[in-house]
Amino acid sequence: MLSLSTLPQLSLTTVAQFQQRQCPVISIDTKKKERVGNFHNRGQEWEPQGEPVEVKMHDFPDKTLGKAISYGIDDLALNQGWVSVGIDHDTAEFAVESIRHWWLEMGQPLYPKSKH
Repeated sequence: MLSLSTLPQLSLTTVAQFQQRQCPVISIDTKKKERVGNFHNRGQEWEPQGEPVEVKMHDFPDKTLGKAISYGIDDLALNQGWVSVGIDHDTAEFAVESIRHWWLEMGQPLYPKSKH
């Protein structure tokens, strides 16, 4: 398995070579941490008139709910993605576990010949 985000100097030729051998090439990124809870959001949602959704007025962190942390893993050849969401800590361990879960659940079935 090879990750473009960890090897930015990787050439497109190398990527193509891995893909021709039916080996996965993935891109990994993390998104903004989001507070978990019913907070005010500037987007729109239509509700029946007179039945608004109640939300917290201020965006103060809720220590009991914490924050959601997401890692996205994109398969560059098949244009498929995997998202892991955690609520504990944004750590290297969580990133590695996200890749491991992607490999076990999605990568291995898609790339049975890969030995990585």
